[in-house]
Amino acid sequence: MATPREDLGVEIKSWLDLTNKDDCATLAKTIIALANYGGGFIILGMREAEAGVFEEAPCRPTTLSGYKQDVIAGIAASYAEPAIQPAVYQVDGGAGVFPVVQVPGGNRTPIQAKRGSPDQKTLLVGRVYIRRPKPESAEPANSAEWRELIDRCVRAGRDDLLDAIRGILDGREASSVPSAPSDEALLTAWADDGLERWKARAPTSPTMVKLFPPGFYQVAYKLVGVTTPVDGPQLLEAISSATTRHTGWSPWWVPTRDGLRPYMKDGAIECFIASEDPRRMLDDPAHADFWRVSLTGEALLVRGFDEDSHPDRVKPGTVFDITLPVWRVGDCMLQAAGLAAALGVPDTEIAFAVKWGGLAGRRLTHIEGRRMAFGSYTAQQNTLDRVVTIRADQVADSLPEILFEFLKPLYALFDFFQLPKSLVDEEAQRLRQGRF
Repeated sequence: MATPREDLGVEIKSWLDLTNKDDCATLAKTIIALANYGGGFIILGMREAEAGVFEEAPCRPTTLSGYKQDVIAGIAASYAEPAIQPAVYQVDGGAGVFPVVQVPGGNRTPIQAKRGSPDQKTLLVGRVYIRRPKPESAEPANSAEWRELIDRCVRAGRDDLLDAIRGILDGREASSVPSAPSDEALLTAWADDGLERWKARAPTSPTMVKLFPPGFYQVAYKLVGVTTPVDGPQLLEAISSATTRHTGWSPWWVPTRDGLRPYMKDGAIECFIASEDPRRMLDDPAHADFWRVSLTGEALLVRGFDEDSHPDRVKPGTVFDITLPVWRVGDCMLQAAGLAAALGVPDTEIAFAVKWGGLAGRRLTHIEGRRMAFGSYTAQQNTLDRVVTIRADQVADSLPEILFEFLKPLYALFDFFQLPKSLVDEEAQRLRQGRF
């Protein structure tokens, strides 16, 4: 990045405004062309000062949140067909940090534009774009360029086939190098971005300090079947309809009060249920939710532990309730399946991830006293990440089985505590019946 240069596999562009449809189309055209070329990189935020010499472009935005993974992925999903899954990195270029988009190659069919630019000049529906000398992104101009594109697609399919054959002959499972980040990798990037957004809202006033607890859990999921961006109003309605009240405080609850209601930000619906208003009742970690849902089916929820919301009964940061993970994770899985149904993809796969933070030093207990964790079980590890891919239409019927396998490693952190299957079965049933 210290001395970037353009070539057929690298495109350098100025600071594009990705809230502007013309700039989105410009970026999409380059993504399509690089994908057809076999992959490459787009460096954003630089301009050519003189022949072959690049410098930072003027008008650097105050934040790079407009170039996050979900924003770029949404543009690619909206404009390119078949779908492309680019990866986005923030790279230190010496004079500052710049967004770099990695476009995967290895496509078996040519990528084309499935929607056009507002001016109907930059990008046209149904057109195929490639990389050509200058370098530039343009339509194939002759039969030789078309032949090169088709040959590249044929080679991609042939390479996959040969690798599979080699695997069979070697007695190993066939494998191939993925041409794009996996759904789980994209989900991780989305979740990490959301967690940073939550931390950026960290309070500075004494009235808000207690809303940012010593422990938290972060739930993120991605609806694999959603590739075309959903209109904001339609998505908000779908979120609201998918949020069924099982536990008394539903995940992704859509408030309607001024100061609390969701808002659009950086290509997603975002909501922060916290305020400095002393008259509010939502003044504890378990209720001051931060959540986001992108227009392309990624969702995030960050919430403090219930265990830290009762300082009159339990010292915050010291205990971990033995039943609450079943309730909280189960509730989120049901909501994810509900959103898939509301968006018309009820049988899609869901990449589902949970991060628990602030676990070290906590001991297993049950605050209500219905269950006993016989013995003393304390966690030494501070965080745990779990990821699973599930079918949306199987969540309701198989919830206890899914939760049991998903949560076992969490409980094992507490001095190898073995999670009883009966506990999960019983608490999942109580969840479905609303008997919290």
